[in-house]
Amino acid sequence: MCRVINVLSHKGGCGKSETVLNLAYGLHAKGKRVLVIDCDPQSNVTSILTAESSLTTGDSNQLLDNYRSRNETGFLAALEALGEYVRSHRDIRDVHDVMEGNCSPKEAIHPTKYGNVDIVPSGIELSMTDYQLKNRSLDPYRALRTGIQQVKDAYDYVIIDNQPFKNALTFNTIASCTEENDLIIIPTKINRGGLEGTYETIMTTMEWLKTDRLPLDIKILATMVNRNKLEKTWIDTLSELFGDKMFRATIRYQAKPVEEASLKKSILLENMTSGVAQDYQALVDELVD
Repeated sequence: MCRVINVLSHKGGCGKSETVLNLAYGLHAKGKRVLVIDCDPQSNVTSILTAESSLTTGDSNQLLDNYRSRNETGFLAALEALGEYVRSHRDIRDVHDVMEGNCSPKEAIHPTKYGNVDIVPSGIELSMTDYQLKNRSLDPYRALRTGIQQVKDAYDYVIIDNQPFKNALTFNTIASCTEENDLIIIPTKINRGGLEGTYETIMTTMEWLKTDRLPLDIKILATMVNRNKLEKTWIDTLSELFGDKMFRATIRYQAKPVEEASLKKSILLENMTSGVAQDYQALVDELVD
C-alpha cells in the first residue's frame, strides 16, 4: 500500500525541503518506488532532483536574438524577448497544471536522476495557484488528493514538500493524507519561532481532522539541532509530552555539508561522511522499521 508523507510546517527555515530530499533518496536506496510532489513555488526540491540545467552563453545569445528580431527597441521589447525566452524553456507540466486540471497527473510526472524516484515538479506559476483554486467553482481543497489517487498505486511512497504559508495549497496537501498509514511530518527547530510554527501546524491539521474526519497521523521531527544542554532538555521534554508522535531520530545542525550539497545540487545521503547525513539515515530507518 502506498504511503503519503506530507512534510509540513508553517515556519520557514526548518529543513522541510532537506527532509523531503533525504527521505526520497533514503527510501529509493532501500528499493522503494518514490513520487515526490513539490508544492513549494521556490522549487528547491525540483531543482535538485531534476538536475536543472545551468545558464550558458548560448542562452544569452538566444535572448539577444529574440530582442534583435523585433522591429522595436526599448523596455517593452526587451520584456517581450525575455518572455519568449522563458516560455521556450518552460516545456514540462507541473503540479500547478495538475491542480488546475490542465493535464492528467501522469502527464506531470517526470523521472529524476535517482532511479526509481519520480517527481511532479513545481514552477513559478504555482505562486498563483492559491488564488486560482479559491476562485474555482469546484471544491478547491481536493484537487491534489484527486491527482494522487490516480497514480499512487505505482509507488510505495508519495512525499510532498510545502511552502510555509497556510493557504489552499496547504489544505490540498493535508487533504491528500487520506489513508490510515499516511503521515504528516512537522520539522521543528528548537527555538521560540519553531515551537510556535509547530503548534500552528498541528492546529491546522486538527481543524481538518474535525471537518473531514481524515485519519491523519502527525509526527514531530527535531531539525537543525545544536548539540547543547538546552536543546537536549527541550527535545527530552517534547518527547515526554508527545510520546510516539515524536521521532526518536533528530537532525543536527551542520551547515557546511548542507551548503556543499546545495551547491553541488546533490543530496546529503549520497555521501554518508557527515553527521547530519547519518541523522537522516536514522530517520529513514526509523520510518521504514
